[in-house]
Amino acid sequence: MIEKCQIFTPEINVTELLDAVNYTANLYGKKVIENACGDGNILIEIVNRYIKDCLTNMINLTEIKMGLEQDIYGAEIDGTHHKNCLRKLDEIAASYEIYDVKWNIFNQDFLKMNLNDSFDFAIGNPPYITYRDLDEETRSFLKENFKSCRHGKFDYCYAFIEASLNCLNATGKLAYLIPSSIFKNVFGQELRNIIVLNTVKIVDYTTKKLFANALTSSAILLCDKGVTNNDIEYLDIVNNITHTIPKKKLLGKWVFDQNSEYGISKKKFGEYFTAAISIATLYNKAFLLKNYIEDEKYINIKGCKIERNVTRVAVSPRSLNYNKRERIVFPYSYSSGKLIRYTNDEFETEFPETSKYLKKFIEELKNRKADDKNEWFEYGRTQALAHLNQPKLLLSTIVTNEIKVYELSKESIPYSGIYIIAKKNLPLIKAKEILESESFYSYVRGIGINANGNSLRITASDINNYLIE
Repeated sequence: MIEKCQIFTPEINVTELLDAVNYTANLYGKKVIENACGDGNILIEIVNRYIKDCLTNMINLTEIKMGLEQDIYGAEIDGTHHKNCLRKLDEIAASYEIYDVKWNIFNQDFLKMNLNDSFDFAIGNPPYITYRDLDEETRSFLKENFKSCRHGKFDYCYAFIEASLNCLNATGKLAYLIPSSIFKNVFGQELRNIIVLNTVKIVDYTTKKLFANALTSSAILLCDKGVTNNDIEYLDIVNNITHTIPKKKLLGKWVFDQNSEYGISKKKFGEYFTAAISIATLYNKAFLLKNYIEDEKYINIKGCKIERNVTRVAVSPRSLNYNKRERIVFPYSYSSGKLIRYTNDEFETEFPETSKYLKKFIEELKNRKADDKNEWFEYGRTQALAHLNQPKLLLSTIVTNEIKVYELSKESIPYSGIYIIAKKNLPLIKAKEILESESFYSYVRGIGINANGNSLRITASDINNYLIE
């Protein structure tokens, strides 16, 4: 897990972080902590600035050494990086003829440290690790010790942001380089509740990638515990746009569009239509059929036969965009609009060839984290199935430059993306019109999570919450 978070802060961003909280002058006696310091990219600049400022203020080398030992703190869980950091800090100090500094740079997990000190500055770049990549022991620890991680699929950095705020004194300032997804992730709501009081500025890099392997874009979060303000200053680096966002508008996901009408009394899209995530087999390799030959009775694939009447046309935004021909094993039927599920014996009797085919994957199918009552030959999740046997729309969870909405037949089964069905008197064609409108695309630009380049990730909830005329 540690390897996943060893992405160190570029030098230009180090400068931006320190300047953002005015770590520039009169630094002697001001305590600062960098709590995931890696090889010391940020601490090197902190120590450099500290010594230069002390010399400017005519503080002698003996006092400066004492100050370095009392005012500069860091933590790094990786032993190799910790040693490299200490070596580099010693080199910086020695260049000013300061030797044998007893650094307060700990080879420990900051989240498990009990520091008695409170700090004037917390500056850093916390580990970027998603919930999926956390082991069970770490998940349990975070849930038990941090409010921001009590519920849902939190990211590791949530705990670092919360802990850093907690270690500041009454006038302390935080500058953190964070994944901008914290402003939009549904499971980041508790963290947003924690930081909103002290947040004074957000510097958003939007589509500008700071880290080559990161899947989300970055932002600088600035908090000041000594300031009570009703607005947040927001800077879009890419478009060079600055404006203020009233905190009272930041309900749910934080939308930074100054022209956003979010919160004005209108009807939600979800009152007339239902947007939901498509089916989840939890093992597409078994169910999704590609490169097959079909006849009236069977789908023939890789030397196996599958009864044609237990398959349906399979679709995804990608397959529709590229006109790919796919089918999917559909181990269910409908009667009078209701989903019919087979027992194991019924399925094997009615579809012997399909049973034989699926048994090639039986170990993988049985080891899925499927719903408890599901048979081995069923999909891992069944909640989407009850509503699929009707005309529907489909769009991708990733939006790039435009929103493509596909019309699906009653029989089609979407295995990726977000599908939409009607639930009131408005026809589906109206939903398509809404989703392809410039107004909805503008909403997506505000609510979506930066995925890669100009691409934005949206959820079914985002669509259901869209306010329409």
